[in-house]
Amino acid sequence: MSAGRTPEPAVDGYGIGGHRILVVGSGHGIGAGVTELLLASGALVVGSDLPGVPASRPGTAAWLDVDLADPASVPAMVTAAVQVLGGIDAVVNCVGVLGDPSPAADETVDHFERLVRVNLIGAFVLSQAVLSVMVDGGYGRLVHVASQAGKDGNPAMTGYSASKAGLIGMVKALGKEFALSGVTVNAVAPTMIRTALVDGIPDDQFAALRTLIPMGRLGTVEEVAALVRWVVSPAASFTTGFTYDLSGGRANY
Repeated sequence: MSAGRTPEPAVDGYGIGGHRILVVGSGHGIGAGVTELLLASGALVVGSDLPGVPASRPGTAAWLDVDLADPASVPAMVTAAVQVLGGIDAVVNCVGVLGDPSPAADETVDHFERLVRVNLIGAFVLSQAVLSVMVDGGYGRLVHVASQAGKDGNPAMTGYSASKAGLIGMVKALGKEFALSGVTVNAVAPTMIRTALVDGIPDDQFAALRTLIPMGRLGTVEEVAALVRWVVSPAASFTTGFTYDLSGGRANY
């Protein structure tokens, strides 16, 4: 938290009552679940998503447009969030594009580039914009939603796996670079989570990926949100540059 500001008591004991949090990609899926849980925990939340996505998260302090595929839109969104909140204590980036799963031989360069542009370059531009704000305040939590595909690699999802692997590498580098700043940079890496994002996976590939999860089920948005809530809390003070798994035991690295 910025110097001189006393947070409000936490609603549920996680210590984020009154924390000023920006959630990017908060209009649906994991981002919606994260936003709702942070609000329920007493945080002050600004939500943001693509232009045209309805502001469907009641209780947010503001709802802003941003497109991580358009780097020019990111700094203005961050500036607007700072103006609304008076500063930023934490940022959660839930934006992710899965694309169309296909054999590597059939994946086009344009498709590969689109995934990297949103999932990796967009995350980098967002990181640049928010880290300077939090470093100036002497405190911050930056969390990116990565994927188990970025650690293990998913067949027929080369571009997606590569973009998320790059995101994990970026988090490692930023965590080290900002380790003395009071700002932590981490990621969470879910396996398949029950959201609309996985609906685009063909049935045969979906079944094959599910068999990789020892728990035999998909994760839930609520489970991801619960982990994110802890990672953005003051209690998560000695971990940076790390990627937390939500894999149901799948991880094999």
